[in-house]
Formats: sequence, structure tokens, C-alpha cells
Amino acid sequence: MLFAPTCTYTNCTIYQSVLCTVCGTDVRSTTTVTTTYKRMQTLNESYASKHSGSCIARSCLTPRRLTSVISLRGIERSWRVAFRQKKPRKQKGIVCSVQSQLSVVRAAAVSTEGPTIVWFKHDLRLDDHPGLEQATSANVVPVFCFDPKQLLHLLRTPHGLQGLLGAVNALKQNLQELGSDLVVLHGPMESVLPDLANSLQASNIILEEEIEYRWHTAVDKVKVALPSSVKIKPWRMHIFGQLPYPEHYQTFKKKRGNIAQPLQRPKKLSALPAGLDVGQVPSTTDLEAAVTAAFSGRQAPEVTAFLHEQPKSQAWLSQISKQLAAGEPAAQSALHYYLQCADSPDSAANQDMLTAVLSSEVPATPLGSFPAIFNQALALGTLSRRRVYHEALQQQQSQRQKGRRWQAGLQRKKLALDVPCRSAANTAEVSDFHWHLASNDRVRDTKTGDAPRHWRWRGFITDYYTAESVLQENPSAGNPTTASQEGPQASASSNAQPSTSAAEGQLPESEAPAFLLVHGFGAFGEQWRGQIKALTAAGYQVYAPTFPGYGRSEKQSLAYSQELWRDFLRDFVLEVVQRPVVVAGNSIGGFISASLAADYPTLVKGLVLLNSAGNVNTKYTPPTEDPSSSPSVPPKLLVDAASQGLFLFLKTSVARTLTKLYPVVPGNADEWLGQEILRAAGDPGALGVFRYPLSCLLSPAHLCLKKGREMFLLCAPHM
Repeated sequence: MLFAPTCTYTNCTIYQSVLCTVCGTDVRSTTTVTTTYKRMQTLNESYASKHSGSCIARSCLTPRRLTSVISLRGIERSWRVAFRQKKPRKQKGIVCSVQSQLSVVRAAAVSTEGPTIVWFKHDLRLDDHPGLEQATSANVVPVFCFDPKQLLHLLRTPHGLQGLLGAVNALKQNLQELGSDLVVLHGPMESVLPDLANSLQASNIILEEEIEYRWHTAVDKVKVALPSSVKIKPWRMHIFGQLPYPEHYQTFKKKRGNIAQPLQRPKKLSALPAGLDVGQVPSTTDLEAAVTAAFSGRQAPEVTAFLHEQPKSQAWLSQISKQLAAGEPAAQSALHYYLQCADSPDSAANQDMLTAVLSSEVPATPLGSFPAIFNQALALGTLSRRRVYHEALQQQQSQRQKGRRWQAGLQRKKLALDVPCRSAANTAEVSDFHWHLASNDRVRDTKTGDAPRHWRWRGFITDYYTAESVLQENPSAGNPTTASQEGPQASASSNAQPSTSAAEGQLPESEAPAFLLVHGFGAFGEQWRGQIKALTAAGYQVYAPTFPGYGRSEKQSLAYSQELWRDFLRDFVLEVVQRPVVVAGNSIGGFISASLAADYPTLVKGLVLLNSAGNVNTKYTPPTEDPSSSPSVPPKLLVDAASQGLFLFLKTSVARTLTKLYPVVPGNADEWLGQEILRAAGDPGALGVFRYPLSCLLSPAHLCLKKGREMFLLCAPHM
């Protein structure tokens, strides 16, 4: 119930809560008001569709009751009666249209609340935005915060800072068109956001739920600094209706429910409070200087040298990245051209996109064009994965109705019409599944005793385990020079994150040596459960990441190779550990660890090889011919057949293989390890890990040098 000037009631037998507009007694009925409002809006739309938009002119309320007590149940009941009678009516001299009563209910629902802050982070769009949908009935204050501590990865991403600034500027312009604006903050978010909430007397902050550790801890700090009256309301995106997602993909496919429809962008938003300073979007130069200054004093000198190093990219990818740096409108337009490029290959507008698709759709990475082109747009949130999935399915259905599979001129290039659509849908589904898998991981019981942390590498979700030196936690247990307090970036309130873990990238005053554990083929970071505990007891700070394509990390269609995994380890050291490491690798992890030490010696203090893959030949010299210079590639059918055969063989022989790998301590090859390897093998995209190495092996463009009993496989970095 809603009470007007005289507060005489203290309880409601229908809703068991009271909202008083004078004394502010118990505001719990706000949820009831909002829910009832939505039900009444549905009734109105249903009635209007049958009566040419005429309003329901019936009310159970007299003018006296309207100014004293408004019964939501009575309003809804009166509309149901009017709907059954199919005729507008007047009662006791008062004519109330549906829309006017809705406005009364809406105004009453939010009259006692302050503004709602919608905090944009990596959801820089208006289309398909659950947060804006949740806040449309309130006074909305859209906010973005430039906190340099969260932007290190963009320094090392091609067009990274330009893409962020373009997305923020586009979001600001779109909000202005709706009658609102974007409030731009600068500085530590745990300081500037609570200050804004206090000045506005905000009631809620709506934000996307976080899975990445650095963002998760940042949101926790904001929560601690906020006044108790401000509520944090996270939202999450899901493509399918079944929640929560099961961790086994085959089970998920059977029970995932209907496809959730993307939300439309709002048509209008409330104006910002008068006198509110909206701030300015910085220039690329100023933002780069701020991020550089924020990390220059926090990182080891060996890491600072790589602060601005960016990976090399092909010309077509660089051109597309520049176009996508213009924010949501550019991303939406590029998605349209991408899905249409195979239908109209002769169109001038589709030529650049078609070149990009043909360059990335190769036997080693089938359906790899969409993640190669749009991964930054998905990471910034200028495109929602649900919108991508919806548009891809619609375009695919349209192509099926045409009854064609090949477009003239593209058949010889082996590009079917539906390849862009299937690549987009596959990327969105893989990303959606692994996002929910990571979200569930935060409360999963693990063998290390600590919850995994998550880190986005080039936009893709990966996990890692870390533990702080026991000597740091208890200085009296060992050498006091290795003791230090936990860094300020540690989680302030999350019970899902281990309290004994060191802060990400925070250098203690007396640092413990950093030890990086690299798993082998088919394994994952959690495999090092026993070694993590032993090394922390010995005084090391331990990190155990999971390669992309393995374990519970995301498995997009990428060129999984020595170079990719080496670059992953390099970036992990630069962005997460932020100081040189002692690296230990097992199996193929040993081979990748040796590659890291050879190519980036300043980042590696020591190297340990544990049953490493590959033979050591001190007399080996690299070939003078570039293996990637040959244009020939193996047939796709051959690569798929070989990959699926090897994949099936390994899946059916996991237990037997593990027993052979652990001859000394067979207890380490327990049921849990086998089941987790099988679970990961069933994830969408798991087969891709086999495709690239086998494509290298089967291609004449790659060289095999055999001397006696030694074999060296030299894989080209690009195919």
C-alpha cells in the first residue's frame, strides 16, 4: 500500500509491508509496487490491442481514497473487471486512464528513493543492456570511471585505448540523444564512486556482475566505501533460459531451455540532476600518460620495459580494429556487414570484411573469423553476445530459406554462405557458457583449498590459482625478511576469494620469490594442487595459470600453437605477476616454458623442466627458410578427421594414460583428475586445441628435421 499525508496504518495484510510518503516507514513494498506495475502494464497492452488503443476508464477509487490510500490490488482488480467487460466505464465522477494510474504507481514507487547509478564498465552500449532495463523506472545517472589501475591491458592491445575512448564517446552521444548524459569520473573507483553516490544521495548502483579477479576486488572495495543505504544490484547476461548453467556442456545442451531474446535499447531516459558535473572524456595522450604513471612505480623494472609492447597484427586486422574503435554504432554496423559479406561478396561495403573473413577462416581455425575480428568489441561490451547470437540465427534462417549453400565466386575459396553466421553463433555460445562456468567456479570446492581467480587474456576468460608464501603470513615461522603484509588490492569482502592469496601484481616491501607453474597437454592449473602447498610452505608466492583451450578456460577457435601459449605466459607475467618469475613446466608446458625463457630472458629468473616435451639438442640451429612462406595448407577434411580421431582416442584412454604418467605416485592419478580432464574435453571448442598442431604436422609448409632419433617440429606462427 501507498500512504498519503496522514500515516495511520502500520501494516498491510496483503503485502506485509508499508511505504509511507511522510515518515518513510518500511520501504519494502517498492518491489511489490514495481511488480504490480509490470502486471498492470501487461493488462493494458492486452486490452489496447483488442480495443484500438482505447483506455480503460474505470476506477475503484473515489477522489477521497485516491488522496489517502491507493490499493494496488484494487487497481489491478478494476482493470481485470474492465477487461472482461470489454467496455470503458466511468464511476463516481472520476475518469482514470490506465496510463495516468500507471504514472501514479510509478511515481509513488520511486518518490522516496534517490537516483539510481548505472555503472558502465565493459558493457559500453545501450542495446540489450539488462542494467538499463532494470533502471528505466527510476531517475538514472549513467556513470563511467577512468581508473588507470584497471587499464594496463589496453596499453598492450592494438588500438586498445582508442577503442575504449571511442566506445565511451559513442555511449555518451547515444545517452544525450535519449535526454540523459554520461557522467565521466577520473581516479580510483573506490573513492570517486562513493563520493558521487553520497552527493546524489543515490539509492542503488546497478552494474554487471564480475568474474575477473581484478574487477571483482575493485567492486568489493567500492561496496565497502559506500554508505549502508546504497544497494549494489548486479546483473548478468545469459543467452539461454536455464539458470544456473551446469558445468558439463552436454548436460547444458539438453537442459539449456529457450533462447532469451535481446532487449531493445530504451527510447528515453530521465534527465540528470540539475547542476551535476558530467566531466570530460580524456584524450588518448592523457589517458596513456595516466595509465603509464599508475604502473611505472608499481612494477619491477624488467616488466616496465614491456609496458607499451603490442603484438604484431596483420594489415586487415589492424584496419578492422580502427573501424571498430568508434564504439557501439560501428560495432553494430560491422556485425551487419560481417553476417552479410558472403551473401553479397561484390558489394563495395563488404569487401574489407570479406577479406578479413577469408584470411581467418582456414583449416587450422574453422569458424575462427568472428573471435579474430570482434573479440575487442565483445570485451568492451559494444556488442552483447546475446545480440550476436540472435542476429546470427536470424541471418542463418534467411539463408536457408533461399536454399543456397554457396555464393558464386566463393565456392573455390571454400567459404560457405553460413560460415560467418555459424562463427558468430559459436563464439557467442562458447563465451556465454564459459562466463557462467567461471561464475560458478567462484563457489566451487577445489583441490587447492582456494577459489580460482579469473583473468581475461585478449578478451578470453582464463583461470589461475595463486597462493602467498606461508612465511609471509607467519613471519615467526621462518626468515623474517620474507614476511610482508597482504597488498592493498586484496579482496575486501568477498568470501569466494582466498584470504591467504597475494594481491594481483602488488609488490610487497620484502617480496617472496614468484614461482610460475605451467601444466602439460590436456591438464590445467589446479593439477598442481600438491606442489602449490609445498612451494608456499617453502616461502614462494605461487601462480598456476590454465592455458586458453584447456581446463575451465575459454575455448574459442584460435591458432593454438607454441607462439600463442608463449605469449599467454609472457602477458600473464607482465599483467598479473608483474615481476620476473622462476618458471617450472611439465610436458608441453616445459616446452612452452623454455620458449618463454629463450625469447624473454629478463622475465625469467630460473627454469625447471619436469618430464618436458621435446628433446634438447645444444647443436640445433633454426632453418633459414621461413616455414610460413609456403601458401599450401592441408585439406580441411584431412585436418578434421585426424583431429577428431586423436581427440576421441585420448578421451577414451584418459584413465589408462594417467596411470602411465604417474608411475611413481599413482595416487596422484585419482578419479577427480580423470573426471576433470573429461569434463574439459566436452566443452565447446575443445577440439580446436588439436587442429592447429595437426594442421602444422600435415602441411608441407612446415619442416620436420630428423637427425638420428631426434625430431624437431617447427610450427609457423600463422596459417
